[in-house]
Formats: sequence, C-alpha cells, structure tokens
Amino acid sequence: MPNCLHAMHQYGNVPLLYADTQPMELPATLVDMCEGDFLGSDTADSRLVAKLISLDVAWDTNLATTLLAAKLAFQGVNLVQVDDDSCATRPNTTTIARYRAGSTFTRAYEIVDAAGAAAPTTWVRGQGFTFAKNPASNALVDSKIVKSSVAGAIVFRAVKDSGPDNVAYAEVEFAA
Repeated sequence: MPNCLHAMHQYGNVPLLYADTQPMELPATLVDMCEGDFLGSDTADSRLVAKLISLDVAWDTNLATTLLAAKLAFQGVNLVQVDDDSCATRPNTTTIARYRAGSTFTRAYEIVDAAGAAAPTTWVRGQGFTFAKNPASNALVDSKIVKSSVAGAIVFRAVKDSGPDNVAYAEVEFAA
C-alpha cells in the first residue's frame, strides 16, 4: 500500500472529466503512486506509460538543467492512488490531470527550499513554482514544490496570495 500521508493536507479542484483528464497506461512493473504525484512518461509502442517524475528525469549537470528537462517531460498530475502490491487487483491505467493551458486543476502542495527542506513562505497570486529537489540526493520529488522566477522552469502558479504569514502549502494551478 502506498504511503500517501502527504496527501492529507492537499486540497484544490479536481479537473473536469474528459476536458482536463486522461487515462495513462501503467508500467509493466508497478510502483506506488499517490494522488497528486507528478508524472512524466515512458513511450512504449507509441503509447504514453506513466512514470513518476523522480524516476523519469535523471540528474543532468545541475538543478536548473534538470528542472528544464522535467518541465518538458511533465505530462500531468496523478489523480488515483496506485498500489504496487502484487496481491491487489492490477489496474491497467491511472487517471491524470493533463498539464495544459486552461486546465481547471488546482492542488495544494508543500513548499520546500532549493535544497529540499520544508520552507514555509509568503507569495502573491501568480507566483511561479516548480518541482522540488530531494534533499538526500540529486533527484526530484514527486509531490513538493519550490518557488521559482526562472520562466523556463515554472510549471505551476499560485492561485491566490498567501497573506502576511509564512504558509507551508500553496494552492497552485498549471502554468502551461
């Protein structure tokens, strides 16, 4: 069973069916996936196959280069919990909120600093956010965000202002 405790504090808007969502095939070897995880894709026989962004995008020289590659690989956000337990009934697909302009998808994500440590902060509506780095390795995290002002790396934008107090979670929408 996936350990999806980070999903407890997430809130937002589930996108419209069909317009903003799509099914995505699951890989032959399942891995645990939680609601809200960022997904890239492997392509197999001209089919998109879901892959966690942390597994899809390898470290490339530095964080900036890796973030640009991750934005290009990003397909959307997982909307369904997937269990890699071999005793469970194996699903064939998962549903994702497609990364596209005009999507109604919003979700709250924990904010971390550039090194990957929790970093409550303030922001204004429209503030850019991108994928966070794992503090223990040169890998991206599947469900945390970091503030960004680098246009090529911004994947999400804040839906509203944080207010004057530091806040640990920001509700964001796609910046596609």
